[in-house]
Amino acid sequence: MPPTPIVRICLVDDDEDYYVITKDLLSEISSFSFEITWIDTYEKALDETARSAFDVLVFDYRLGPKNGLDLLREVIARNVRTPVIMLTGQGDREIDIEAMKAGAADYLVKGRIDAAQLERSIRYSMDRFATLEQLRSSRDSLRTTTQELEKALRNINDELETAKRVQKSLLPQNVDAPAGIEFSAVYLPSGVIGGDMYDVVKIDETHVAFLVLDVCGHGVPAALITAMAKVSFTRAILKNDSPKSIFAQVNTELCRFMPEGRYVTAFLAILDLEKKELSFSRAGHPPAAHASRLRRTVDYLSTGAPLIGCFTDSQFEESVAPMAAGDTIVFYTDGLIESVNQSDERYPMQAMEAIILSAGEKPAEATGIAIIDSLRAFTGPVPQADDITVLVVKIL
Repeated sequence: MPPTPIVRICLVDDDEDYYVITKDLLSEISSFSFEITWIDTYEKALDETARSAFDVLVFDYRLGPKNGLDLLREVIARNVRTPVIMLTGQGDREIDIEAMKAGAADYLVKGRIDAAQLERSIRYSMDRFATLEQLRSSRDSLRTTTQELEKALRNINDELETAKRVQKSLLPQNVDAPAGIEFSAVYLPSGVIGGDMYDVVKIDETHVAFLVLDVCGHGVPAALITAMAKVSFTRAILKNDSPKSIFAQVNTELCRFMPEGRYVTAFLAILDLEKKELSFSRAGHPPAAHASRLRRTVDYLSTGAPLIGCFTDSQFEESVAPMAAGDTIVFYTDGLIESVNQSDERYPMQAMEAIILSAGEKPAEATGIAIIDSLRAFTGPVPQADDITVLVVKIL
């Protein structure tokens, strides 16, 4: 048979007779073996309960100038983690209620206690205390975990802010564009950092390249691929004058590093200001919109469009479109045309076409802002689901 559990009890009562009575009652209980310590003063009780390890404390209410309720409160204030049973007299209902509110595990009425009742109270107090200790431990563990998560979240947010600044630094800054063009861009990531990127690269005084790209996915992984793709494109643009050759070079580089399931879409155009021609290639990306001032029409510039980063042997196409003074070209990512309103309807391209046809003498920046304002008016309260980039180029 397993050994009988030992329960260490501290009885605080200024009446030695009740100590004897309690000891006799405990001797009738067979489910536990008891070690009882008797303390007869308030002051000794404060010292002993803090210094010794007990399983149950039993406090008589009447202890002289100070009572058991005062002792209970002071013991709890000193962080003594032991269940307390309060002994009260007959008709002390208010005291019983006050004791439970103050933190007593149970109360017993003197003169009405038998062995079975005392055993029940001891067992209940220890079980209740064990449950409370488990809850307290779980609460403390949860608090610690929460603090650790909050710290980790702060670190993540700090890192995301750093990534955001790095990504922003990759966007074109103070481009010394050749005379004869004007451009402006709006970049709206759906999160702290995005998978879109645009660039404007001055090749020489008569040639300038315009790039808009979009990496499949969101967040940090997409942002890292975006940065890698942007660097690769910039390097290739300065070495080649053909969009499809640039695509082929970038595709070869990115195929070596692209994680499975990821890819890049892009639209690249090189404007020849002497010939007034725009050569362009497309890689799985929405066509660019070309608004002709003379014809008062909007055409979409498109070619065959294999994705970048999927297959090393992909073949890219190239086309050329004539340009004229007053023309407007709008490059954009699919976040624009796939935005929906509350009725799950997509943003109508006719809305953008009307804006760029009416651009007239307005600066490129005003045209880009008008497109975004039109989009927001259409989507209303529907949150932005994807990164959005709009690059507006005007030929002067």
